[in-house]
Amino acid sequence: MSDLQVALTNTAGVTSILSFWIFVASNAFKNWKPKILGSAFFVLLIGFIALTCAIVARGIEAQRFPLSNLYESLLWFAWAIMGAYLWLAATLNHAGVWHLGWLASLTAASFFLYGSWLPQSQHDIQPLVPALVSYWRQIHVPPLIVSYAMFFLSGLSGLVQLWWAGRRVSVFGLIATIVLACTAIALGTFSQVAVYYLQALFVGGSILGVIFSWLSLKKVKTQAINASREELYDDISYRCISVGFPLLTIGIITGGLWANHAWGSYWSWDPKESMALVTWLSYAAYIHLRIHREIASDKLAVVSCIGLLLTLLTYLGFNTLGFGGLHSYGQLK
Repeated sequence: MSDLQVALTNTAGVTSILSFWIFVASNAFKNWKPKILGSAFFVLLIGFIALTCAIVARGIEAQRFPLSNLYESLLWFAWAIMGAYLWLAATLNHAGVWHLGWLASLTAASFFLYGSWLPQSQHDIQPLVPALVSYWRQIHVPPLIVSYAMFFLSGLSGLVQLWWAGRRVSVFGLIATIVLACTAIALGTFSQVAVYYLQALFVGGSILGVIFSWLSLKKVKTQAINASREELYDDISYRCISVGFPLLTIGIITGGLWANHAWGSYWSWDPKESMALVTWLSYAAYIHLRIHREIASDKLAVVSCIGLLLTLLTYLGFNTLGFGGLHSYGQLK
C-alpha cells in the first residue's frame, strides 16, 4: 500500500472519530450548537473526500476495481455510511438530524478500527483469488455494500426514533443486542473461539434481545416523547430502506447471474445467498407494513433494527462465524 493511500485512509478514519466527538460536544454548548454541528458536518465531509481519494488511489495502484477482500469492502462500507449521512443531512438540514450524525460517525470509525486490526495480508494489494476474477465483481458487489450501509443507517434511525418515542428500555435492549452481535463477529475474526459458541452468541443473543425489546415497547417514558422528532427519524429510516432495498435486489439478481456464469447454477441455497434472501424478505415486509400502516411506528422501528442485525449477519457473520458455503473464500481463517 502506498504512503499516499495510507495517509488518505488514516485521514478518513481520524476525521470520523473527530466528527463523532464534535457531535457529542455540541450538547455542552447549546448557544453555539448550530455552528458546532456545521463543523462536525464539514469534518465528516473532509473524511468522505479523503476516503473517496483513498479508494481511487488503491484502484490505480492495484490496477483493478478496488473491492476484492474484507478490508476493501470495509472501506467501501464506511464510504457509503459517511456519504449517505452527508446526503441526508444536506437534504433534511444537518442541525435536525445530528443524532444520526454521531451514530453514523461512530459506525464509520468502528469499521475503520475493525479494518485496521485485520491481518496485513488484507491491507496489502494482492492478486485476486480465482473466484473473483470476473467482470461480475464490480457489477455485483458495490450495490450490496451500499445497500448494507443504507440498512445500517435505517437501523440506527430506528434506535433514535424509539428514543424520541419514549421507548428507552427497548432502545437499551436493542443496543445491547447489537453490541453482542458485533462482539461475536469480533471474536470470530480475531480469536480461536469455537464457531458454534459464536453462532449461539450471535443468533441466540439476537433472538432474545429482539424479543425483550419488542415486549418492552409497552414501557413508555411519556415525558421523553417528542412526536416531531419521532416522525422525522421514521421518515429517515424509510428513506434509507427505499434506497437500500432496490440496491440489494440488484445485488441478488447480479449474484445469481454471476453464480450461473461461475458455478453453472443461478441459485444453490448457499448460506450467504440464503441469508441475503432472508434480509431482502425482511425489508420487503418493512416496506409493505410501512406503506399500508399495518403496525405502529415504534414496532416498525424495531423491524428496522432487526434488519440491521440480519444485514450484519449477511455481510460479516457468514465469513467470521464459520457458516461455510460457496462464499467461504471470504473467510480470514
